[in-house]
Amino acid sequence: MKILVICSECYPVGDSPLARTVGSIISAYRRLGAEVLGFSPFFSELTDKKDYKHGHNNKKFTEKLENREYSVLESSGNENDLFIHYDHYFGRAGVYGNPGEKPYYDNNLRFSFLASAALNYCEKMQFKPNAIHVHEWGGIAGALTKTIYKDHFANIPVILTAHNIRYDYLSSPEDIPRIGLPPEGFDIDGYEFWGKVSMLKAAILYSDKVVFTSAAYLSWLLSTDLQGGMRGFLESQRHKLYSVQSGIDYSVWNLPNERESYKKQCKDSLREKLGMDVDSSMLMYSHIDSTSEDSAQIMATILANLLNLDLQLVIGISENNPNYPYFATIQEKHHNKIAILPLTENEETLYQRVVAADMFFSINAGEPSLARYIKSYAAGTIPLSNRRARESFVFTKPYDDKENEDSIKANAFISESASPDMVLELIRTAESIFRENKTLWSRLIDNATSIKVTWDYTAENYLLLLGNKSN
Repeated sequence: MKILVICSECYPVGDSPLARTVGSIISAYRRLGAEVLGFSPFFSELTDKKDYKHGHNNKKFTEKLENREYSVLESSGNENDLFIHYDHYFGRAGVYGNPGEKPYYDNNLRFSFLASAALNYCEKMQFKPNAIHVHEWGGIAGALTKTIYKDHFANIPVILTAHNIRYDYLSSPEDIPRIGLPPEGFDIDGYEFWGKVSMLKAAILYSDKVVFTSAAYLSWLLSTDLQGGMRGFLESQRHKLYSVQSGIDYSVWNLPNERESYKKQCKDSLREKLGMDVDSSMLMYSHIDSTSEDSAQIMATILANLLNLDLQLVIGISENNPNYPYFATIQEKHHNKIAILPLTENEETLYQRVVAADMFFSINAGEPSLARYIKSYAAGTIPLSNRRARESFVFTKPYDDKENEDSIKANAFISESASPDMVLELIRTAESIFRENKTLWSRLIDNATSIKVTWDYTAENYLLLLGNKSN
């Protein structure tokens, strides 16, 4: 099977969550026998010279949207991972905007150009895929395959993966021709959004299938009042909405056979590093980023109560988070009970934090992929979450009076609601089991580590949606 992939971030060498995800899916596609031609921008300020080589003897191509001339570079890792080289759009200090500043005003044009250049290259090189898999802002390719590139891409399905719908680029209706959108689609049922053009709605509208990164995320989107009528728009497109659970990299997220001693070693090492007492108490980790405001607010509400429990708390949080000053003030007075670490997305660093913990705290209404839950499972760390997460995994209560099928399968602590009182009571229950019932706690870890969601599993499900599971 031949697949064209377009990604707005530099997946062959980038270390962002999106770049790692797309790179993992492409690698899995290839392991499963698919021929993949992948495109991302060549960010000249961000890409090391050793990461690429010149292809086609520096031949120039001209895309069809605005007749802009560009060149194509090959990744040094795989000649089928290609960069679109065009410094006017991609020779800047950031991917979407200068660091710490607003997004670039012309992002809509930049990523329409990326999609146009990738499609144009395939047309010129006579690469005709069986399917096209686009990610985030590469999603505008769906419209282009039905307009200016329809001769080459007629009847080829386009699948869009929407990794997080909080990100959208809005532009003036005057840009419609420059983006390459059919003008008749500019209305409330199409890609219009409060009088502007929504790149996200356009990508969804003109893709044949739209995939979200977990079943729970899709369910949340369809049951939440999203701004600007986005929920109603998604409902109108429901016939093309799917979910494919994102996997994780088990070369990073794993436990050795001697898991108990290994986790204790990691736990003791982290506590020593943080200046906390090395004792028998539970260690709970919470990772608070832009998708975790529910966790932050509940944690702030119940923090005084947690200080009275036999547990220690480690929080990964940015200094820019509005809850940071409160947590920092409490830490100064209770440095043995609470520690604050900088927010990180580095996989190895995050692994060291999660594997050292006994419990992973995440009360979150809209985390898209649920990947952190799967990572905590792989690290033998028991999640404590809200009920929403059950829609993807067998989260059950492990504290029934009588042993039954649910308690045997239990692998997490689930709060029926995200109310602070219920969450606090659940933490008390978990801490009690950890302290008094080591056999049950060990069973929870057995159940958690038995759950595996690999990237090959993810890619296999994508191949089914793309229409072919074999070569």
